[in-house]
Amino acid sequence: MQLDLQQLTRELQHSPVGHTIDYHGSIASTMPVAHHLAAQPLTRSGTIVVAEEQTAGRGRLQRQWEAPVGEALLVSIILKAPFPFAPMQLPMLAGVATAQALERFAPALQGQIGLKWPNDVLLGHNMDDAGKVAGILLESTFQKTELLYAIFGIGINVNQKVAALPVGQPNAPRPTSLRSYMGQSFERTTLLIALCQSLGEYLTADPSGVELSAAWRSRLWTLGQAVSVRENLDSEPVFTGRAVDVTADGGLVVEDENGVQRIFAAGDVSIRTQAS
Repeated sequence: MQLDLQQLTRELQHSPVGHTIDYHGSIASTMPVAHHLAAQPLTRSGTIVVAEEQTAGRGRLQRQWEAPVGEALLVSIILKAPFPFAPMQLPMLAGVATAQALERFAPALQGQIGLKWPNDVLLGHNMDDAGKVAGILLESTFQKTELLYAIFGIGINVNQKVAALPVGQPNAPRPTSLRSYMGQSFERTTLLIALCQSLGEYLTADPSGVELSAAWRSRLWTLGQAVSVRENLDSEPVFTGRAVDVTADGGLVVEDENGVQRIFAAGDVSIRTQAS
C-alpha cells in the first residue's frame, strides 16, 4: 500500500518536520534530491523527501540500502540553521527520534529498541539477539565553520519478509523488519507521522540538548561490548577493546586490554564474539 499523502498533509501541515512533502514513487535516492532542495533559499527547514522505492539507495560508508517497492520507509529530512542545539548532537537526534517513533507506533516494542554506535537502530532485547531495523545517514553542508543545513536519510525496514531482507555484514546485527520481528504487516503512513512528530518535539523542546544526550546514551547497546573499530570500509580494524563510554559530542571511548583508551568521532563498529 502506498503512503497516504492526504493523511500526511493533514496531520503534519503544522509540524516543524513534515509540513512540506516531496513525494516520489521511484527514485535513485532521496538524498541528492534533498540536497538540491536544501540549497534553495525558499525551501523550509523540516521539508521531507520520501519515496516508495529507491533504486540506488545508500547508507553509511557507501553501503547500499535495498528495499522492495512500498515495504520500507525511505525518507530524507532537511533541517536548516539555526539549530536549537550543537550540530554534534544531530546524530543523536536522528537515532533517538527514530527509536522513539518506533515505540510510539508499536507500543509492544517498548524496551526492545536500542542503538548501535553511531546510528544503527536495533530491534531485540540486547546486542546479542538484536537485528538492524533502521539505518541513518547524516550529511551536512557548511559555509566555512557555519552549518547551513543537515539532511537525515532514514530507512526503516517495515514490511519486508525475511527472504527480502539484504545479507548482513560480518560481526554486525542481522537485518530485520517490523514484520519479520512481530509477525504482522504495518501501515507506513502512521510511522512516518510518528517520526516527523518525534523529531519536531526534540527540535522545539530541548534547547540545551541535555535530555537528548541522556536519551541517546541510555539506548546505546554498544556500551559494554567488545568491539573492533575501523574508520572506513577499506581498512582493517584499527583498534579493538571494550566500548566503555561516549563523550559529550558523541565520540565512542574504546579501551583495550592494557587500559589504553581511544576516542572515535566516527567509524564502523563490529561487535566481537567470544570466539574472536
